[in-house]
Amino acid sequence: MELYSKRKKATENPPSAYRYDLPIEFRNQVWHIWNDTIGYLERAPSRSVLYHGLELSDPRSAQIFGIYEQINKALYEEHGITNLPGLSPCHALYQWFQNADTDIALDIIQVSFQGIAYFESTLSAAEAVNKLNRRFQEHAIGFRLEQGRIIRIDSEFLHAEAVEPALQLMYAEGYAGSLDEFRLAHEHYLHGRYDDCLTNCLKALESTLQKIIELRGWEMPGEAKFDNLFAEVKKKGLFPPFLGSHIGELKKFLQAVAVIRNEEGAHGDGSVPNEVPDHLVAYQIHLTGSAIVFLIRCNEAFGKTKS
Repeated sequence: MELYSKRKKATENPPSAYRYDLPIEFRNQVWHIWNDTIGYLERAPSRSVLYHGLELSDPRSAQIFGIYEQINKALYEEHGITNLPGLSPCHALYQWFQNADTDIALDIIQVSFQGIAYFESTLSAAEAVNKLNRRFQEHAIGFRLEQGRIIRIDSEFLHAEAVEPALQLMYAEGYAGSLDEFRLAHEHYLHGRYDDCLTNCLKALESTLQKIIELRGWEMPGEAKFDNLFAEVKKKGLFPPFLGSHIGELKKFLQAVAVIRNEEGAHGDGSVPNEVPDHLVAYQIHLTGSAIVFLIRCNEAFGKTKS
């Protein structure tokens, strides 16, 4: 439902500059998604009480309690706590989510939506994710849930054109190693571990080249570093022939991922910490996504021309 107040707010405050906190209105909307998918029971099961039309002793209520218990257990273990106060697992999670800082609240969203993916409801897991991402966008919050993980975004256009296609291609085409490393880069970025983010961007790019070489049955270089991997795929004709002398420029473009990582993310800090700028890391992620999409598409086109 698109209300006038929401359209007016979107017009007055277009999501060109993102925020990275989670306002209470957004948190309440996440609760509504939980309620529409898993359900919500505030009190422990009792045969004498009905809640949202359910007798709390019926199988459905037991299923609701079970899924919230699993979500809570996963979160408690990761955050090193034993339990939280509440009338039920549902209530405890809701109370925690309402008051948690942004990082923990994002963890709660990620784990709860992983739980939704395995739960049968009238609102499908895909619909729930789409609804969550619409809420992120509506509030101009710079996060998205992609393939079960919370990632941070800085530009809607660049995310749609570079990051999301890269994630989808790596998943669909079987680039599991690259996908794991690119996801890990996003996780490091989300938590401000910028040097680790840069390192995993380079790993994702190198893994993509390695996978292409493996798929083609070409000879793997003795040292699987970017320069050697690029030289091998270039020698085998992976890139379109019309690029001609521009191959050198292409290498510089792809190599920028390696250069940035080596300059900013691979040196010891010494006595003065090496602060990696936030905007440089965002650029690196988008650059890596674009590079991976390009390489996978080149491999697809190569297969068609050689078949």
